[in-house]
Amino acid sequence: MNKTEMLELLESARSAIPEDVDLFNRIRPEVQRLADSGNPYFQEVVGAAALEIDKDYGKAYRYLKLAADAGVSSAQRGLGYLLTEGLGCEKDPELAAALFRMAAESGDVVAKFNLAGMYLRGEGVPESEEKGIRLLEEASAEGLDPASVQLADIKASVEDYAGARGILERIVPEGDVPSRSAKNLAAMCYQGLGGPVDKAKALGSSMKMAELGDRDGLGYGKTFAGELTTDEIRKAAVWAKVDDWYEAFLAYARDASGQA
Repeated sequence: MNKTEMLELLESARSAIPEDVDLFNRIRPEVQRLADSGNPYFQEVVGAAALEIDKDYGKAYRYLKLAADAGVSSAQRGLGYLLTEGLGCEKDPELAAALFRMAAESGDVVAKFNLAGMYLRGEGVPESEEKGIRLLEEASAEGLDPASVQLADIKASVEDYAGARGILERIVPEGDVPSRSAKNLAAMCYQGLGGPVDKAKALGSSMKMAELGDRDGLGYGKTFAGELTTDEIRKAAVWAKVDDWYEAFLAYARDASGQA
């Protein structure tokens, strides 16, 4: 197997965990062979598969440790998770935090998020809200939505509505958020918290709630739609990237206003 073929196999294996188990199982023998030959990147893949697909935590620990010791950042992060939870090993939060730090310093944004949580909880490291929030801000800036969601929650809890709203207005339209984030943004936009009143974004956030399966979004959205023009409802749907909901809310707005 030449270098190009090996890289293609590695990319396929990583992308198949855990979304395409059938694909991974087809290439598993070759992945396992390369891992056992000492390749740390394939050791990381075997460890990740053992963790996420097989739930074989002992095997996950063995292979992730081999790859982590070789400096593979994703393996350091995975091993840190096992040590945090005590899966396949004894819990060791101090070592987990050290591994997250090493991975974060190598550019692993998820490890940065994990380390932020440890600082905020005082787990494995001295508790430090300042360090935790700084790491969350870095992870959020790098596009990690869970970090952005947690950072927005923290800012809202201390009434920094401008900071929370700025984050939520960026991430809610993309949809990879819990419905409570969309609900919080709807309230901020409707009430003018952290910025001007923006009923179109309040409606768009409600539409996003509905798209995410939160039935409250329908109730809020109908209320907001009744206060908006056709163009504003369209603007809300476009902003929130929920064009499928546009016609339903437009029909409600027409009924509420008595339009034909």
